[in-house]
Amino acid sequence: MIWTALALTTGLYLTQVNDKQVLLCETELLQPCLQELSPNARRQLPAIAADVNTLLGVRGAMVLPLQDTDTAGVILLDREQLPYSLSIELSGSLHSFTLAQQLKVTLLHEIGHLEAIALLESGAIDALSPYRHEWIADCYLIWRLAKEDKGLGLAWQQYHRRNVNMMQNVENISHWTVPIMAQVFNRYDVEQLVKFDSFNEFMQDALPRLSEESQDSLDEFASLFHRTFSTQVMHFLPDYMFWRKPVLGQLLEPTLVTLLGEHAAREWMKNQKLPSKMSLQRF
Repeated sequence: MIWTALALTTGLYLTQVNDKQVLLCETELLQPCLQELSPNARRQLPAIAADVNTLLGVRGAMVLPLQDTDTAGVILLDREQLPYSLSIELSGSLHSFTLAQQLKVTLLHEIGHLEAIALLESGAIDALSPYRHEWIADCYLIWRLAKEDKGLGLAWQQYHRRNVNMMQNVENISHWTVPIMAQVFNRYDVEQLVKFDSFNEFMQDALPRLSEESQDSLDEFASLFHRTFSTQVMHFLPDYMFWRKPVLGQLLEPTLVTLLGEHAAREWMKNQKLPSKMSLQRF
């Protein structure tokens, strides 16, 4: 599918998940789009289209899973809310980078949430926490981009976006899928990824190899992010969460190099007592 060519439409079926369709509904044409659903599927959503739209809030997109024989879920899309660049202040300077093909990346991630549910229903996983939902969706993004683009440039962009979002606000820890994405990048190249005919097949191979951070671990990373990047922190504590710094430095280094350039990134990490020049092979 040529994602960038998607025109505003009353309803568009994007792909299939477990032989079920995924319906894309844009907020500007929500009412007629929802009429595409079967009566059973439509009853699972608020009766008034405006109330469905309220579920989206200020987000660019979200998926609403359905229990239906024909439709796996509905993706709500508000193009005006999609981010197309990110900025972060480091060492008194503002650094930005552009988010390319964000419509494509966003829609693939939302489809990935439905694929996560399909994994649960198939027995491939035995539980699906909100955090696991997010990293499985990003694993799907990586796999689909490898299949469609024969490259991982946009997947790395998602990696950097997750890191920058955490630099901006540690409340984004629920979407900080970087620890899993790093492991996938380390263990699989494009040639390996394209050999998997389905996402289920890829995850059957990947799941035993992936290590998920515990909630306590994520909380510690969030605390270290806050201490490192918050403008409200007054005193530098070089040994704060020292046991987390080697891995955090490893996970941040590719993003910092993208933002600052290699030399400046190394200097910044040195000043923050974050180890650098560490390969993703650590995972």
